[in-house]
Order: sequence, then C-alpha cells, then structure tokens
Amino acid sequence: MKINVGKIKNVFGKNDSLEYEESLPQLIVEGGDIIKLTAPLKFSGQVENLGDRLLIEGAIHTAVELLCSRCMEPTSIPIHAPLKEIFANHIIADEDEDEIFLYEGDELDITPHISRAIMLELPMKVMCKEDCQGLCPECGINLNLKKCQCVKETIDPRFAVLEKFASQSFTEGGVSSGSTKGENIEGE
Repeated sequence: MKINVGKIKNVFGKNDSLEYEESLPQLIVEGGDIIKLTAPLKFSGQVENLGDRLLIEGAIHTAVELLCSRCMEPTSIPIHAPLKEIFANHIIADEDEDEIFLYEGDELDITPHISRAIMLELPMKVMCKEDCQGLCPECGINLNLKKCQCVKETIDPRFAVLEKFASQSFTEGGVSSGSTKGENIEGE
C-alpha cells in the first residue's frame, strides 16, 4: 500500500486524510511467513508534516485466515490494528524517537508496517468457536464433525506406573491371599 506524500512533504504543519482499500489475497510478513486475508485491507488515517519528518497515524481493518488451535480447521479472524509510524527522507539523529523510517521520492510504502501491525494483533490462541471440541487425541478425528469410537479411559499419569501392579495376578507362586502359611497354599 503506497501513500503519495508529494503535496505535503514540503509544507510544514500540513496534514492530509487517508482512505485506502485494497483486495489482497495475502500479506508477506517479516521472516517470510504468509498471512491469508479473507477481507479487503482497509486503512484510514492521516499523514502530517512535522517539519523534518512525516507522521502516519491511522487504523487497519481486515480479516485473516488462521487455523483453529483445537481442531486445525481454517477460521476467519477480524483484525483491527492501530498504525503510527514516522518517516523521514534523510537520517535524523533524535533520541526521542524509537524508529524513524527512511523514504525516497513522493511515495511511502506502508505495506511492511501494516503487516507488522497485523502480526501484533493476532491472537495467541485461535478458536473457530467457543465450544470447539478439537481433535480426538487417539484417532485424530475432528470431534466437531462426528464422534469417534475411541475408548475414553483416562488415567492420571502419576498413577500409570501402578496400573501394571494392579494387573498382575495376586496368585503368583500358588499363594491366593498373600499369606505364606500352609493352610492358604492351594493343593495342600
């Protein structure tokens, strides 16, 4: 998404409102990851000339497709992200500003900044719906679509070692009650 700043870059204090909408199939973010967009990318805001730099401030609205954390089905998530960046056409040594981005000519490409703002707004855990049942841990079937036939026997992992003792026969060595007295030994 490119913004033309030719009209305001030389006029201190001038600002211009921005309204952009693009239908992009995807965005490539830092690291080469791809985010699929499921709605048009809208940016509304303003650009302001601060003298030796330009301030772009606004909001991004779109929707992205992510995989549900439980069932791994694609789901569309609405994104509303703020954007505030400072650009300059020369290097500025200013310790008050964290990041000042360089630009050349009359256009600013804010696409990488939009990608970063969208990445920062992505949820940590994506769910297709609040009551998503997820995948069966045994057979992997999507439990939202159909029930599986797996036996649901849950054993506390701390007691799993004791299960082998419970399955052993208590009649080992001919002793049925655990007593070693002769009256309890079978066959006598």
